[in-house]
Amino acid sequence: MAMQVRLSRDVEAKARPASAPMTVDELLARFPEVPRDLRDEPVLAGYVEAFGPLLRVAQKPAPCMRDGGDAPHAFYVRLVNDLAIYGVGLARRDRTLARLQATLEEDRRQPATFACTLVPRRAPGTPRSGCA
Repeated sequence: MAMQVRLSRDVEAKARPASAPMTVDELLARFPEVPRDLRDEPVLAGYVEAFGPLLRVAQKPAPCMRDGGDAPHAFYVRLVNDLAIYGVGLARRDRTLARLQATLEEDRRQPATFACTLVPRRAPGTPRSGCA
């Protein structure tokens, strides 16, 4: 049985294909925590090309989201967090780029279902995540 990620209407509207693919510059503008010194890295360009639609809906989770949040928050944690950690100096550049490359390879191995693996499973009817 295949798992299907259901998005709320507002998130689905953001996830619809844009008129142009996401660019590295758009990623840098959307997420200021991503260090600018990675701008010209080929692996970052490939990462943005592969995950642009998910990055467009990604949202940084609030500290009060103890359960990890909804799909946009899971996308942020899985796709942007490593870049942000490098940005604050808590990770090395080469290791960060290697993690991006590993995520790209994982996506290439299972392109039809990779995005589903990013979102934790929840029982039907579970209330949306958020801060009270």
